[in-house]
Amino acid sequence: MSTFADLSLMEQMGLTTRDVARRLHMLNFTDEDATALRLASDHFQQYGKALVDEFYVEQLSDPEISIIIGDSDTLKRLRSAMLSYVHSLFRGTYDEDYVNQRLRIGKVHKRMGVTPKFYVSSLNCLQHLVEKSVFPALESEHRTATLEAIRKIFLFDTQLVFESYMDGYLSDMEVAKKEIDRYAHSLEIKVETLSRQLHETSIKDSLTGLYNHRAFYEYLDREIKVAMRHGLPLCLLYMDLNNFKTLNDTEGHNAGDKVLENVGSILTTVMREVDICCRFGGDEFCVIMPRTTMEQAATPLKRLMEAFAPADHSNVSFSMGLAQ
Repeated sequence: MSTFADLSLMEQMGLTTRDVARRLHMLNFTDEDATALRLASDHFQQYGKALVDEFYVEQLSDPEISIIIGDSDTLKRLRSAMLSYVHSLFRGTYDEDYVNQRLRIGKVHKRMGVTPKFYVSSLNCLQHLVEKSVFPALESEHRTATLEAIRKIFLFDTQLVFESYMDGYLSDMEVAKKEIDRYAHSLEIKVETLSRQLHETSIKDSLTGLYNHRAFYEYLDREIKVAMRHGLPLCLLYMDLNNFKTLNDTEGHNAGDKVLENVGSILTTVMREVDICCRFGGDEFCVIMPRTTMEQAATPLKRLMEAFAPADHSNVSFSMGLAQ
């Protein structure tokens, strides 16, 4: 049986690869940004160690930070970790391993007593040094694109580290709450259980696990604004189930619920990570497809049609429409 310690930090915090893809999309981080960073990697190799050395000279000039670091062995480990991190910035791959490493940094910083104000200050220092040392060596036509790309990744990393901080604080609160619960139980007082997933519950459909009607309008408004701002295509898929009312009337709501659950599972499986799948209401579903033309939408829609066999869904089929 798997224990909590067997899970990755992403799994412990309830983050998925779909969440990671959405975050990068919301920062407008594109394949072109990743390519720009990879192209700058060779230039960075020349300056990496000197950059890390200069970073810690500046950090150690602050007495509070120097006290937090504490000793030469800790400093040596931090230098090595920082060099590895700045190399990873230019690899152009920001996958599960990368995200877990950033979350781990947040956990380590919290244990060391590095508060968010010190983290933000040090990240600002690192970004300044990266721009000062690496970007003058780039060709002028690549400089602006690479600068914009690295700033997006720094924002992405800051999100992850801060969530790791917050998760640590919530864990501390949970430990304290358990102490209170034990005390309250001895006094026969019921203490209402805190929910760390209150917001998630408010925007998810409990039956299908898809985003609900409220979340649909929030995401659609946001994606329309992004598409208009950057001149990007955007598609909206609408689908509803045929013969669903008849199924409910003849076989009962449990059978209908099973079909809805299956539809939610199929949409989550066959649509792309960046797509936003929603249960609009009743037997109606919508999928927001960012950065997608009608032609590009054909592949995931073909997968959807192949995955949904009416014979497996009590003779319920579906109709759909697509608009760009």
